[in-house]
Amino acid sequence: MADTTAAAVADPGVVVAPIPGWALVALLAVAALALWLVTFDNGQLTGVLARGDLFIHEFFHDGRHLIGVPCH
Repeated sequence: MADTTAAAVADPGVVVAPIPGWALVALLAVAALALWLVTFDNGQLTGVLARGDLFIHEFFHDGRHLIGVPCH
């Protein structure tokens, strides 16, 4: 007969480590920069970063239309 009073070893599953505060701040900063680039930049910074290449400008421009931000 099996002993039913013995404690079974539980599978811990996936252990999630706490996220450090600096990582959350960095994530929020990157998200705020991306939101600013898409909504308010109008190609000023992206034009400088791309050195005149219009691909990045058009990528963000189409992103503005995708989320419904008026631009022209």
